[in-house]
Amino acid sequence: MIGRWAQRFATAIEHPAAAYAAALGAVALASGLHHAAGFILADPPNFMAFYPAVLFATLVAGLRGGLIATLASVGVVAAPWMDAPNYSQLIFFMVTALTTVVIAKALRLAIVRGIAAEERFRIFQEHGLDAFVILEAVIEDGAVVDFAWVYANPAAEEIAPDGVKGLVGRRVSQAFPGETGAATIARFAAVMTSGGPDDIEVRRVIDGQERYLRSSAVKLEGGVAVSFRDVTAQREAEAAAVRGRDQFRNIANAAPVLIWMSGVDQRANWFNDTWLAFTGRTLEQEQGRGWLENVHPDDREPLLAAYAEHFARRESARLEYRIRRHDGRYRWLDEAAAPAFDSEGAFMGYVGSCVDMTDRRVAETALREGEARVRALVDSLPQLIWSNRADGYCDYLSPQWTAYTGVPAADHYGDGWLEAVHPEDRDGVQQAWAQAVLGGLPYDIEYRIRRHDRVYRWFNGRASAIRDPAGAIHRWFGTSSDITEIVEARADLEVRVAERTRELQQSLEERARAEAALAQAQRLETVGRLTGGVAHDFNNLLTVVIGGLDMILRHPEDTARVRRLGEAALAAGRRGERLTRQLLVFARRQELKLEVVDVHGLIEQVEPLARRVGDESVPLTLSGDPGVGMSRLDPAQFEAALLNLVVNAVDATADRPGASVEIATARRTLAEGEVAGAQAGDHIVVSVTDTGVGMAAETLERAFEPFFTTKEVGKGTGLGLAQVYGFIKQVGGAVTIESELGRGTTVALYLPAAEPEAQAEPPADHVDDDGRAQGARILLVEDDSAVRAVTEGLLADLGCRVASEADGPSALRRLAGPERFDLLISDIVMPGGVNGAELARAARARHPDLPIILTTGYAGDRLHEAPDASSWPVLRKPFRADQLAAAVRGALGDERVGV
Repeated sequence: MIGRWAQRFATAIEHPAAAYAAALGAVALASGLHHAAGFILADPPNFMAFYPAVLFATLVAGLRGGLIATLASVGVVAAPWMDAPNYSQLIFFMVTALTTVVIAKALRLAIVRGIAAEERFRIFQEHGLDAFVILEAVIEDGAVVDFAWVYANPAAEEIAPDGVKGLVGRRVSQAFPGETGAATIARFAAVMTSGGPDDIEVRRVIDGQERYLRSSAVKLEGGVAVSFRDVTAQREAEAAAVRGRDQFRNIANAAPVLIWMSGVDQRANWFNDTWLAFTGRTLEQEQGRGWLENVHPDDREPLLAAYAEHFARRESARLEYRIRRHDGRYRWLDEAAAPAFDSEGAFMGYVGSCVDMTDRRVAETALREGEARVRALVDSLPQLIWSNRADGYCDYLSPQWTAYTGVPAADHYGDGWLEAVHPEDRDGVQQAWAQAVLGGLPYDIEYRIRRHDRVYRWFNGRASAIRDPAGAIHRWFGTSSDITEIVEARADLEVRVAERTRELQQSLEERARAEAALAQAQRLETVGRLTGGVAHDFNNLLTVVIGGLDMILRHPEDTARVRRLGEAALAAGRRGERLTRQLLVFARRQELKLEVVDVHGLIEQVEPLARRVGDESVPLTLSGDPGVGMSRLDPAQFEAALLNLVVNAVDATADRPGASVEIATARRTLAEGEVAGAQAGDHIVVSVTDTGVGMAAETLERAFEPFFTTKEVGKGTGLGLAQVYGFIKQVGGAVTIESELGRGTTVALYLPAAEPEAQAEPPADHVDDDGRAQGARILLVEDDSAVRAVTEGLLADLGCRVASEADGPSALRRLAGPERFDLLISDIVMPGGVNGAELARAARARHPDLPIILTTGYAGDRLHEAPDASSWPVLRKPFRADQLAAAVRGALGDERVGV
């Protein structure tokens, strides 16, 4: 407390007026005390009360204040109202007072300096980065148990734990409970024992966070003074630097290149593992200038000079030099070095990486040599060689091009080369080249190029793109080869090929006609075998017809008998019609017309015809379920195929006692691949089995080949089984042959099963007259007078008006006349040079809306050869009244044309 008052008095000199007033006030107070002492003491001392005033004035106002106080005190003592002064005492007082002033002046100077030092200390502590605290020891039972803060600068307060507001007055155990506080107390107690100071780095957990503190403690009287700094960030930065260094070295050691580092003195201090493995030396051997031992002697001085130059400029370097590998061989290194700087920009040295470029230098040397060889080769080739940029711009033409065109290469750069191309070829060449450049496509085209003597010659231009690893076009290289002789030879060859092609076409047409004739012969062969049996059947039918008509004429009045005999004759005629159509279909070639039919029922219809192709001594049997099912096929073609198989079976059983032929039907469900050529699913199987001689394995392999036959010459064409195979393939089925010598043969046809289609109601035997034919004008053209008369009668029964002609030319003249007809009915096969198809075509040309019906007993190929035959309905002879009526009504439609 007294020290603080002394400091305040000592600093009063900073305010002179106040200081001098205080000094005079102290003298006045001393004078008052002197007079007061006179009332108490009989002989009070004259100067004793003024010494404190002089001391106080000196402390407050300094030397001048002390002198003023001394003089003032002397003046008060010597005042007239005082006792007579004693001059000796007065002099003694002045001497002692001045001595007091000198002593007080020194004391004041020490106080002021102490105050200044304390102020500097305060400023340092309040603004310093280091924390500073003073702690007093808490002693219980003679032992230090805790410490309490008596001073803490702001930096110390900042790192106080959360929740602790102000350290002064608190104990360490209160601010840092637990292990941190106990360790701190133990440390401070040790400092008090040893006297310190210590300088340590401690780890403390403050508010759950790990902190690192650099601290120094020194013993004070009754406590300790401690300074410390939080170095957590520094330690983390150092740890990060260590991790970064280790990471860099790990990466560098894993890199396939040679890496080194140097300091600011140009001396190497680190090499990665790749470098050490390459040289076969240790890190210690390479550090400093040791690595120079492996550098090729011719490269050392230039390399050191280059390093010194780049070090001085602090700039990157790119160097090439040779270094000895661990196997003693020198290898070329391509080195890239760059200066390294720390975060503050201070130069730290160099970091460099090296790549073994020996192979590259060898490759570059080989490339240069190869380029020289290629150029020599290019110069010696007869082709015109050129090269273009990726965008198609021509920037190289070989000397051959210049020599051929007689134009400097520079004049043909870019698109200039097109000027040498023939004008007729120029657009095509330019378009082909543009497409190649845009699409990256190969360039291959023939065109003419003008020679230096103005003569054009044919060239084949080819070019390919050179691509980089990413697939982008880098460059085009092309050649133009003179092919004039080839073009001329090719033109001559094309003429010869055209002539040969015409000859070959004629030969193929002749062969086709021959094959068709052979196929027809195959059919006619079978028809010939049918002739006897068919004649027998027709005689039976004619017996019924002729006998019935004879009895009708004899007894026309017996109506019941006439009707019965007429119906019998009509039935016989229909049987004859069906038999005739089967023969015609079998003997005629026609296109495939598929329809869904009952397979077993169709076989039953053709069975009588099949029996006629065989020998009566070889029995033919039909077996199987009548409800075996339906299949989509051409009935006529199927009948022809079946008859072919029966003919082959009968021939195979000739002269074999007990021989037989069987036609069988069955329904089977096939799995995929079960029968070669047949798809999985339901099939109708039609098999023809004979007990004939059978076939050998080599014969089986060729059984379906066209023109292959085992029959004697003149007895077979070799087309029968080939036609069967072709028909079965057309309907989507398959055919198999099982045969064994001496045990017969089975040919099985696998026909895909089909669902039944809705059947139209069969036409009635009587004519339903709906009135559409009433009064219709019909032109009938028929060369057979009997048929013409019957047809006229049938049409008259329908209510039609009929005009008749016997041939095509007469009918054309009739059509050209003034008469108008609603319908033309014409036979196909007629004399006079104009058949029915030609008449229909001429009538349609003259009268496009005239309906036309063609009739035929057998038209052969005439109808099928007509390109527009499908546009006219065909009525087959013999036809019944109901069939004729249906055809007329269908042709007339709802409205009549009247042409």
